[in-house]
Amino acid sequence: FHVIPTVSNVVPESCLLIVVGLLVGGLIKAVGEIPPVLSSKVFFLYLLPPIILDAGYFLPLRSFSENLGTILMFAVVGTLWNAFFIGSLLFAVCQISGPHLSNVGLLDNLLFGSIISAVDPVAVLAVFEEIHINELLHILVFGESLLNDAVTVVLYHLFEEYSALDQVEFRDIALGFLSFFVVALGGIFVGVVYGIIAAFTSRFTSHIRVIEPLFVFLYSYMAYMSAELFHLSGIMALIASGVVMRPYVEANISHKSHTTIKYFLKMWSSVSETLIFIFLGVSTVAGPHSWNWTYVICTLIFCLIARVLGIALNLIQTVFSMNM
Repeated sequence: FHVIPTVSNVVPESCLLIVVGLLVGGLIKAVGEIPPVLSSKVFFLYLLPPIILDAGYFLPLRSFSENLGTILMFAVVGTLWNAFFIGSLLFAVCQISGPHLSNVGLLDNLLFGSIISAVDPVAVLAVFEEIHINELLHILVFGESLLNDAVTVVLYHLFEEYSALDQVEFRDIALGFLSFFVVALGGIFVGVVYGIIAAFTSRFTSHIRVIEPLFVFLYSYMAYMSAELFHLSGIMALIASGVVMRPYVEANISHKSHTTIKYFLKMWSSVSETLIFIFLGVSTVAGPHSWNWTYVICTLIFCLIARVLGIALNLIQTVFSMNM
């Protein structure tokens, strides 16, 4: 794939991995075995943390902080807009499409909308690097993709809890809105605490250089698990811990330890991403599906419309704020 430039320029690596997963799942099913399915527990506990830590630890902090307001607008407001816009319109489609979709409720559609609201900018960022796009556009896309993962996970869990209720009242909506900020800010607080502990610990590792990288991985994973234990945002905790610890850890550890952290994190996150996309393909083949062309086509159309409108509205708001 990487040896043939024409293929890698046209087909994103993630799409190729999903196709590989489809083929693997098809082969497993063809021989009469049950294809393995990626559980949410494995995803959230083992595959997601390395990806987020890699992005958070090597985050270009200065560019990110200078454009934090714009990034938050795209990541938080834009993701909320996508989830509610897509979910509401799909619910309307379910109500007018006959008996096949009438049993799909509003919360089910909002849950689905929250899942597909996050964007995967890997292919876009690869193109940016090839054409040497300006740093501002690069950090906006990268920063949005990093934070909207956290927003999407919080939204998903929120709608999942609503789905378990017999009836959603105004009080539940208000508490959900409040918990959205508590979960995000609480996760940041947990990450900052563990980042400070990691930075402080790195001052006393001069005689045990061999385990310096272990401290970075250990404290980062502890931040994620501690946040998840208290039902806070583990993603925000990982990002915050990586951002806080990196300047101090790099000043205290050896050059070899820094190189080990850098390449091991890149390898770890790459393996996790590969497994996730392959399992997506395998899971598509594994279970029974109820296919509905109306729902599928409307989903694709609404995704495109929501994305365009969300970006346009955010840009208008940003330009208006700058003029004010």
